[in-house]
Amino acid sequence: MHGWTEKTGFTLIELVVVITLTGIVALLAGRNITAPIQGFIDLSRRAALVDEADLALSRMSREVQLALPNSVRITDGVSTPPPLAACVAAGGTSCSVEILRTLDGSRYREQTDSVGAGDTLDFTANSDTFDVVGNLPNLARITAGAGSLNDCLTGTTDCLVVYNLGFSGADAYNGDNIAGIVATAPMEFVRPAPLPFSSPNQRFHIVDMPVTFNCNSATGNLLRIEDYSIAAGQVLAPGGTSSLLAGNVNSCVFRYDQGSGSRNAVLTVELVVSRFNSSSGNNESIRMVEQIRVQNVP
Repeated sequence: MHGWTEKTGFTLIELVVVITLTGIVALLAGRNITAPIQGFIDLSRRAALVDEADLALSRMSREVQLALPNSVRITDGVSTPPPLAACVAAGGTSCSVEILRTLDGSRYREQTDSVGAGDTLDFTANSDTFDVVGNLPNLARITAGAGSLNDCLTGTTDCLVVYNLGFSGADAYNGDNIAGIVATAPMEFVRPAPLPFSSPNQRFHIVDMPVTFNCNSATGNLLRIEDYSIAAGQVLAPGGTSSLLAGNVNSCVFRYDQGSGSRNAVLTVELVVSRFNSSSGNNESIRMVEQIRVQNVP
């Protein structure tokens, strides 16, 4: 006599129910997990844009704060005469900000001491030596040489500038109040004619090079340009060495307020950086604004 063996298993209906429930649970879990992951990806992408713009603005800010007083100028390469008070680079146009970067500065001796000792700066001579009153922290970095004005303007030697007002007759770009440095101990300079104006506070500055920041909305690049000659006319992209400060630039706005005798000048830089978002199919943009205070008392 044979016994009965009980067999267990899933019916087709049970299997279909389990598969259906598993699919529902997987769908709900996927939705709950996908949203936070997508949010993290979006946040990381925006953070990368912010970092790119912030790094560029920080670099600009550090250098513009070293500008020779009244040497900030803006051009769009079209409007004449430059410089402009404001410029917008958007839709394929360009704008540039140029400065003369100071390496150091101090005060010159204006009068001799009680016994007639001391080397004063002579504003009636085109070549002279004078005592520096105070310290030049970057003295070892100052490049001296034959010291002609042309050597200074082309970057062979560093330049001495006294009382730069930024207009004709007292504009370092025009060669009005700038001289080539011959020696630094004591300070010695040479130029074709005497320096035109003395400084009410006996200040002088040492300029090592011009620097241009060029924003080109057609290429989407914000460039820093150096290693070119000081010139009276400003151009969008002077010859020299270029380095990329930021890519993916959609637009730039440069505004310059010259300030007054009691208020520093301000350069406002507005930067819009964009990048294509493949998940949404749209460009994603961030906008950052930096206000850079610039010394304007020569």
